[in-house]
Amino acid sequence: MMGGAGDALAQTAGKAAPNGKMPGMPNESIKGRATAPEGDLLVIDGTPIRLMGIDAPDPGQKCKNRYGHELDCFKVATAVLANMVKDEEVSCTIADKDRNGEKKGECRVRGVDLGMNMVAMGWAFHYAGLSMAYQRAETYAQSKKMGLWAGQVEKPWQWRSRMQREKGR
Repeated sequence: MMGGAGDALAQTAGKAAPNGKMPGMPNESIKGRATAPEGDLLVIDGTPIRLMGIDAPDPGQKCKNRYGHELDCFKVATAVLANMVKDEEVSCTIADKDRNGEKKGECRVRGVDLGMNMVAMGWAFHYAGLSMAYQRAETYAQSKKMGLWAGQVEKPWQWRSRMQREKGR
């Protein structure tokens, strides 16, 4: 599944220093076979790693395809990431932890940034201000109506906010 626009765009993001470490990041690196329980989450040897700089649709989040038919965009985005890591060695450089202590990092297969590929293929969104390369990848995917951009989709953080408001009613 690796290939296409994501490969070219992936080469511009997150370059490692000569020692192989990401600038300003902890020295922790995790490698191995991964599963993808969500479109922006990998698990390697029981360790969950959230892909840094992106947000993919959440469980229960629906969207519409180019024909106006509803689909489970969470399941589709998850399947795309799962296919990217299937039978591949994944290498993650841990950058941070979120407020729940979950590791966040940049993960690659054969040198290709998986977060970048998800955004460039239109199956995830970039977090504004975190990476200009990711922003360019999202603009590209949107202009070509790739992935989720082919139809109608609500950005995951907007969807979560709306769900919280609707719960409060």
